[in-house]
Amino acid sequence: MNTFTQTDFHRLKWLLGQLLALIAFWAMLDLDFGNQPLLLFFGFLIALTVCAPGLPGRIAPLFWRAMTPALILVVGLDFLLHGQEFLKPLVRMVMLLSVYRCLQYRSRREDLQLVLLCLFILVIAGVLTVSLSFGAQMLLFTPLAMVLLFVVNILESSQATKLTRADWKGFRWGAFLRRLRLSMDYRLIGFAAVLFAGVVTVSSVIFVTIPRFRIDQALPFLQMAGTSMSGFSDIVRYGDVSRLQNDDRIAMRVEVPNANNIPSNPYWRMVVLDEYTEQGFRMSHWVKRKGGEMGEGNLVAADYWGREPEGNEGDWIFYMEGNVSEYLPLLGPFSQMRFQIQKKNKFRTFPRLNIVSLETVNPSRFAYSVSGMNKGDRISATEMEQFELIEHDPVASPRIELDREMPRSGLEYPATTRALPYREEDRAYLEGLVQEITGGEEMDAQTFIAAALKWLHGHYRYSRSLREMYMQEGDPLILWMQQDDRGWCEHFAGAFALLARSAGFPSRLVAGFAGAEWNGYEDYLVVRNRNAHAWVEVYDREGNWLRVDPTPQSGLEAPGGPGMETASVGRFSGWLAWIDSIRMVWYRRVISFDEGDQARLAQNLKGYSERTYGQARSWLREQINAFKSWLTQGWNREKILRIALGVSAVCFLFLAMRFVVLWLRSLMHRRSSRPGMQVFDPQRKRAGKLLARYRPVREHLLAHPPEAEDGTAWEETYQALLAVRFGEQSQRPAAKVTFRQARRLLRRARRQGWC
Repeated sequence: MNTFTQTDFHRLKWLLGQLLALIAFWAMLDLDFGNQPLLLFFGFLIALTVCAPGLPGRIAPLFWRAMTPALILVVGLDFLLHGQEFLKPLVRMVMLLSVYRCLQYRSRREDLQLVLLCLFILVIAGVLTVSLSFGAQMLLFTPLAMVLLFVVNILESSQATKLTRADWKGFRWGAFLRRLRLSMDYRLIGFAAVLFAGVVTVSSVIFVTIPRFRIDQALPFLQMAGTSMSGFSDIVRYGDVSRLQNDDRIAMRVEVPNANNIPSNPYWRMVVLDEYTEQGFRMSHWVKRKGGEMGEGNLVAADYWGREPEGNEGDWIFYMEGNVSEYLPLLGPFSQMRFQIQKKNKFRTFPRLNIVSLETVNPSRFAYSVSGMNKGDRISATEMEQFELIEHDPVASPRIELDREMPRSGLEYPATTRALPYREEDRAYLEGLVQEITGGEEMDAQTFIAAALKWLHGHYRYSRSLREMYMQEGDPLILWMQQDDRGWCEHFAGAFALLARSAGFPSRLVAGFAGAEWNGYEDYLVVRNRNAHAWVEVYDREGNWLRVDPTPQSGLEAPGGPGMETASVGRFSGWLAWIDSIRMVWYRRVISFDEGDQARLAQNLKGYSERTYGQARSWLREQINAFKSWLTQGWNREKILRIALGVSAVCFLFLAMRFVVLWLRSLMHRRSSRPGMQVFDPQRKRAGKLLARYRPVREHLLAHPPEAEDGTAWEETYQALLAVRFGEQSQRPAAKVTFRQARRLLRRARRQGWC
């Protein structure tokens, strides 16, 4: 049997609900809320019910009666234990309710509930992740939801409220899909496609016209705290950076103003750690308490930093992934930073360290642009910083033992840039190494950097696999220098910073990203988590902080120089690069679409409309003048022949189009003659039009029968039209005879004035 029955409509409705739930759970995978294993398990259960639709009918009714109080208890405990993070228990509650609805056969009301639950999940995931997959998910979700609501509306008067286990006995998806295909009305599909295109068009117009705002900022309960996945915080312990070296996920994308002016060795500064402790380098409490200045808004102006950035070629636009760090990557000092779209960003600036941080880690993707950014390998110190560095310089002024004699908590910047280990024997060990490096000679910063790098690379080599951490008491970095010959970037950077400090040069450790990849499809830089790196900045006593990268390239020994530049710009190519370029278009044109883009788009549309109108008007005027000139010219045989040929071509084109239309009608008629096919039948369509004219006349004759008028012919013709319109093809009367009789009766009715 190829007829699509009412039970099949209920099955289709149930299948569409399962697909909507799978799309919603797919969107949840992009949302980092700590329940991915549970999410995958629930998705597996829903997929299992799609493959075996009779499975929910095997679950005992007692289970469903027990599930309701169990769900209430679980959700209540979740909110009670995690109420401070309102969004996470809310999402888990909606997720549980969606699974609960998917694992049973649903009534009309429950299908509508499932649509709303899935839409809520999809919107929440889209708002918080703003990923490219969200666009694809919405494009899939919208037509499926429209079809589901259409089927629900068809079944509104159905007596059966929901499916049962008996409805799935002997069910096969192949046969079901074949019946669906045979019963499909392509006119309805075309109408639905036009409706969907209209929805997309209206949504696009609304998107580009409404004022820009972030819904997660307008609704506080949609804000979710992020977690720094990069390890770049105000303290970097040994291994925090190196553990990311095998993480190939993208951390950020950078749109450059001039592709020809990209630094060959980009170092993206994020955190600057000035104080040394046995736990590692950290940002001193004094810098965090007094050195940072709080701000709020979408503009960070750095004019008050007391320096003039060198770079001024245009804006660098950073597209940051979520949960990277609260510290924002920068190549160096800048004149202005602007956050896109977001209106109430809380940020902190550290003028002496030339870094900027948000108040918290942003869990979703966001963008900011930077202008006037210095891309060089040196940073100018502020005037106050230079004065303080000279004041505490053991060479430029009498030696001050501030970093050794005062309690460590009392150190103030920039004295923290000279802090050494606590123990006297460790400091003596470092002084001995400096004596070995310099040979007792006084050196300037550049000369010492070259000598220290040569010594460091001659005694240690780079490796990602190290022995177990040292169990002896004492400074772990000093123990590494004494007992091992292999290390990663934090070891090399920390060791070099201590050597430079012991030699009298203030230094600080910097953590961030080094290097990038160039995507030529959309022309932007890609920086991954594996680009995480640590290096050093050394003060040269001439007002500049010099960047030094002590880590050898790939662990190979190389001659010392002014910093072993391990950062580089490679090429990101292949199909993965092409897919990522599509993500970049999504970030540029959708996520980062702000008021400035709206104004530019409106201006461009206005200019394009004015130009198009002017060009069309000029072209039309030219065509009218040419036609007038052609008419006023003399007529001859050649001109008449051209006109005849043109008319013949138009007639031939009309006949060809008519032939194509008739051929398509014939093709659709042959399809409609197949078992189960009742669509695109021209005879049914013609009978429907005649019925629309015939029915009012028949009703008038039934209400006011004229004298000497036999109503038998009218009733027989009416029944014949109904049979042609709705009856089985094998049982309906001759269509041509019926149509002829109906037209004859309608003409007589017009003559008699009955219609």
